This record gives sequence, structure tokens and C-alpha cells, in this order.
Amino acid sequence: MKIMLSILGEGRGHMTQAMAVKQILERSGHQITSVVVGLGAHRQIPEFFASAMKMPVHRITTLDFSFKQNRGVSLPKTLARVVRQAPSYLSSLRRIKTLVRESEPDLIINFFEPMTGIYALTSRKRPPVISVAHQFMFGHPAYVQLKGKLFQQLGMKWLVRLVGARSTKLALSFYEAVDLPGRNLTVSPPILRPQLFELDSNPDGNFVLAYLLNHGYADQIIEWHKQNPNTKLHCFYDKPGAPVEFQFDSTLTFHRLDGDKFLRMMADCRYVACTAGFESLSEAAYLGKPLFLMPVENHVEQQMNAVDATRIGWGITDNSFNLDRLQELPPRLDNTKFRAWLNRGDSILLKTLERAVHGKPQQLEEFLPAEAEQSKAV
Repeated sequence: MKIMLSILGEGRGHMTQAMAVKQILERSGHQITSVVVGLGAHRQIPEFFASAMKMPVHRITTLDFSFKQNRGVSLPKTLARVVRQAPSYLSSLRRIKTLVRESEPDLIINFFEPMTGIYALTSRKRPPVISVAHQFMFGHPAYVQLKGKLFQQLGMKWLVRLVGARSTKLALSFYEAVDLPGRNLTVSPPILRPQLFELDSNPDGNFVLAYLLNHGYADQIIEWHKQNPNTKLHCFYDKPGAPVEFQFDSTLTFHRLDGDKFLRMMADCRYVACTAGFESLSEAAYLGKPLFLMPVENHVEQQMNAVDATRIGWGITDNSFNLDRLQELPPRLDNTKFRAWLNRGDSILLKTLERAVHGKPQQLEEFLPAEAEQSKAV
């Protein structure tokens, strides 16, 4: 089959998932015809992703969060940006339609890119769409639900419905859970890059590895480091214009985002301290690295990721990078069950692909609100 990939470019997770899926599909004899990445104005396509695609990557403007001081999500600024950039979103929809017409894919795989979700919702004549994301676990009976933050959770649920509208949904999960055929939803292990499985985890790592979704959190890392200069820290972030490597002093080094380098250092570290992106948590768990989690402020998805990972014993969570708490972590995670779940990933993905192409098309009614299912409150 000829397949188009569409990826939300915020953070690493959706991009590394697309890189892994591309390899799985090409190994199975399928052809990638085009690649689209949806980005906000403050993001750039990382070099590690562009080089991995080995073909032109088409950038479009998409819905994304606005942040306060390059840290927490600002809901007022986010809503204002959506209104302000409405013409750019219309241009993005036209660009997607043009790429579909030119490349004639048999299937579109959407890694939580919102404009592609709107395209699927509003276009009658189009290829089938598989929507892939951890966010499709929201509302699943096995998943967590935060107490409070009702407005943010409602907004996230509607975004999830929008992105997954009229598509086959592949919900990525840390653990096994039942499929929901009525929602055309299949639960899958995380989709992780093959490079990860080639690494040997060092049980005697002597440094802490940090990953920051937003570079504004670097100040917290520096302040803690000044009080604890003997702890060796390596920190990856996406600060615009940052050098490839900046050595703050002999025990603190900042690195510009580099996927392969990050994985190699994760295999060698003692602990991982990070904002709570799904992909980073999954990679650390595979390597048996205990996690210190500091979810991005007002980012309900990251907060739920942190609660979920803590619930299953992967680490601890805090509302700042208070790395004094690293002493609460065990030296290593027991990841036997998680690794067994990961082994089923390729099979589930390929079966879902076949069902999406050869099964019945989804109806518009799927986008309408459904009755809420009971979720476990935390």
C-alpha cells in the first residue's frame, strides 16, 4: 500500500513514533508517499526526524499550545492564537488536500496532528485514516482520571475526539487493556524506535538524565544544581539558537535535542528526570530507569501521564524539579511485564492497518459526544 504520514511536531513523542512506524511499514513492503508535520510558530523540525524520513517533509501550521515564560500552558494565550491563526489553519487544510491528491495514498496514518483530524472530519472523498496516539486512552475504563481540572480535561477530550474523528484509533498504553470495538479503538503498546532495542542498559550509571519539553524549566535545573554541584546532570531541551552542547560547569551540561544521543545517554544514566511525555516515560521504562516526573504546568495530558506512570510503580512526581527526591527512587525498575507487552506492538499495528483499509468506513456520528464511561479516579 501507499501510505501518507501526518505528525504533530510538538515534543519528541509523535515524531519518534512515526519514525518507528515508517520502518515497520517499509519492512512489510509498504511505501511512504508523503510526510506532513504540523508545527506551531515556535517549533522547528528536528534534524534527527528530518534525516530519518529520507524524503521531503512538508510543514503546515497546526493547533498548538501557547506557553507562559516557556514553561506552563497558558489557556488564554492558546485560545487567542487559535483565533488569530484561523487563516493559516485553512491554508493547512488546503495543503493536506493537495498532498493527498498528488500522492494518492491508500491510507493516512495520523500521529495526533489536529489539522489532519479536521481534514478527515470534513472530507467525503479521502483515504481511510488511522489515528495513533496515547491520548486515545482518555475515557478508557482502564485509564486514570484527574480530580479537578475539569475544564482542561473537557477541552482535552474534545481535542481527542476532533483528531480521531472518522478514523480507526490506535490507543497507545503503558499496559494491556481491552479494545473498544464500538469506538473503533484498539489498545496497543507504545511504538518505540528500533534503536532503543539495540541498547544495553548500564545498571551502574553515574549521572541523571533530564529532558525538558519547554526550555523555560532549565532555570529550575540550574538552581537545584547550584545547591547540589556533586550530582552529575545532562539535560536535553529545545531552546532556540542553543549550541549543540553547552557545558554550564564540570557537572552540568545542556544538549540540544538529538534523538539518538538522548537514547544512548538514557541507557547509561542512573535516573531520568523529565517532563511527563509519553514517549520518554516508555523509553525509560524499557531500559529499567526509575523516573522523576515534573509534568508541564496546566498540561493535563502530561499530568495524567505522570499519575498513570506513578500508579504502576515507575517513579515519583512533583510540581517542580526538586531533585532531592531522587533518593526515594529504587536503583532499577522491574520492567519484565512491560517488555512482554511491547513485543506485541508490530502485530497489533499491522492488523489495525489491514482492518482500517479493508473494514467499513467510519460514520460522522462517531465525532458526536458519547455518554461518559466510568474511569478510575486518582
